[in-house]
Amino acid sequence: MSRLSADEFRNHLNYYLVIRFFFVFTVIFSFFLFPFIRENTDIFSFANKCFLLSSFIILVFNIASLIFGRFIREKYLTLFAYMQFIVEITFWVMVSYISGGISSPYLYVIIINIVYAGILMREKGAAVTILYAFTLLLLQGMCIKFDFLPLITSELVKTYTASWESYFSRLFTYLLFFSFTGFVASRITKSFRQANSSLIESTLRNKEMQKHFFAIFSQINIGIVIFDETAKFYVNRYAEQFEDILDRFLAEATKDTASNGAWSEKKIGDFWLSYTVMPYIENQKVIIFSDLTAIRKQEESFELQEKLATIGKLTATIAHEIKNPLTSLIGASELMFSEIKESQPESEELIEIVRREGTRVKTLLDSLFRYTEETSYTLMECVPSSILTDVVTLFRLGHPKVKITCKVDEFSVLGDAEKLKQVFWNIMTNSAEEMNDEGEINIFSELSENSFKLYFDDTGSGFNEKNIDKIFDPFFSTKKRGTGLGLALVYRIITKHGGKIKAMNTEKGARIIIDFGIKVK
Repeated sequence: MSRLSADEFRNHLNYYLVIRFFFVFTVIFSFFLFPFIRENTDIFSFANKCFLLSSFIILVFNIASLIFGRFIREKYLTLFAYMQFIVEITFWVMVSYISGGISSPYLYVIIINIVYAGILMREKGAAVTILYAFTLLLLQGMCIKFDFLPLITSELVKTYTASWESYFSRLFTYLLFFSFTGFVASRITKSFRQANSSLIESTLRNKEMQKHFFAIFSQINIGIVIFDETAKFYVNRYAEQFEDILDRFLAEATKDTASNGAWSEKKIGDFWLSYTVMPYIENQKVIIFSDLTAIRKQEESFELQEKLATIGKLTATIAHEIKNPLTSLIGASELMFSEIKESQPESEELIEIVRREGTRVKTLLDSLFRYTEETSYTLMECVPSSILTDVVTLFRLGHPKVKITCKVDEFSVLGDAEKLKQVFWNIMTNSAEEMNDEGEINIFSELSENSFKLYFDDTGSGFNEKNIDKIFDPFFSTKKRGTGLGLALVYRIITKHGGKIKAMNTEKGARIIIDFGIKVK
């Protein structure tokens, strides 16, 4: 058998049988159509009867071969193919015998059989069909030239006008033509199969290599994404954790021409990513990136701690130097104004201004002391929902027009209950002031496997997006009389607990999120 697999061989043979079916069917159709085109043609002449009978026989044989060919065992497939070619060539030689001999145009159909034999069985198949066709044509010539016409009347001899020399000249021309097309078809098919086999092997090797590379890429702790303008073709395991921001990251990184072949850094959402973009195959690109968020946050934390330490020392010194004289000044002014008040009642407003502003400065200094003092934290198991219940109860007394909803899971965390009360109170106070003591505060929680989060939503105007990253900075405030230490103290207490705090806006107003992280018990 040829080097084709059994399935490929059977498929090619079926294609050949289908082509033969349409050829024979077309010949039969043209046979009945011909008398309508050419007048005075006897459709039922002896030659035509032989032609029609042999055509129907080959048509039935072809249909039977199509039906039973699929059941032929593999070891008999080559013999079955040779039988098909021999029957086919015999049929067309017989057709040419009764329609013009060596001059019959039907002889050209034999070429298809030789070509297919070369495709299926290489040079051997082409050689066998060429020799068989040549032998039949040689016998045909001998029958014609020696008037040996079995079952056909001598009148058929008159249809052959070619001389003996001309017959053999054409016969050998056919032999050369058949040989050329048969062997060329077999060689081309062989080369095509070799090229196809090499291509398949190369493709399989590339796929196997790609599989190994992707297996390696999926294990390393660096992001790798292969993409083009329309789709992502490969995303390794490390990059999958950035799925929410990946499309935005790819779009912005592609626009950054400075990252082509060089490393750049960009902040996408809450993540700091270091990356480079390089060309890949065709129009695809590959981006390699790593997450620097923890490093950048640590740097920011160090900077903030240094800033706070400096501010703390300065403010503690100033507050200490001012607070004692201020306390004496307020006390003395109270005594002084109590005497003046009796003799000059109109000075009541002036007295109130001095008292109010003096008290405000003292409150500010107290806030500075609380913020800068190094206090110890007593971490023990406490329940935020219980702490919130106490805070909300007291807060409602001072802010009766603020509607507070509190639905928090009963869950324990490690924390300092007194410090957490201060955190919750400051957050709610900040919301109430923003809403002018009228609005809603919604407090709820979110519990997952490794974190416990508290959400504080209000219906105020929300944070200014330009300043949202600064609201936890000391002394930053957008209020006319704000100290800028309330949320800064909240941030300090939560970070001391090992948690995280974040500010953002919602459709209804502002939101503060406290994440206790791994401190959940």
